[in-house]
Amino acid sequence: MTASSPFLTLDSNVIISAAKIHEPQSEKCYNFITKVIDEFVLVEPSIIYQEVCGTLSRKMNTKFASNAKDQLDLLIKPQHLVNCDRKTCVSAFTLCAEHKIYAIDALYLHVALNYGAILVSLDKEFIDGLNPRKLPIEAYTVDNFPY
Repeated sequence: MTASSPFLTLDSNVIISAAKIHEPQSEKCYNFITKVIDEFVLVEPSIIYQEVCGTLSRKMNTKFASNAKDQLDLLIKPQHLVNCDRKTCVSAFTLCAEHKIYAIDALYLHVALNYGAILVSLDKEFIDGLNPRKLPIEAYTVDNFPY
């Protein structure tokens, strides 16, 4: 990674799938993350910790989730973790109506927009639903990421 590395925002579903070896997209997501992690700087909303660790704690166990937290700590630098405080949430909620997306997805989109980051998700409906005419960033699923 260099000082000029572009920003990347990963939806939590990509990381969750990469961590869970029995997921249909697990190997693909794991390979994707290992490929892009040296070329991009991750910028994420702080809610990613709850989504990833909470899901893994529920579906796997708390030790597994704790290990995932440690990996997130290595992948996401503190200066690139956006606090999901009142200001961020208020700024993001209009994206729900503009793009017909869920509230949590709006937080990921908001962060990507603020950093000019490429947005990547496993959720094809989320990515396909984004209006490219209103979107000054690139947005992909893991399957169609061109890098």
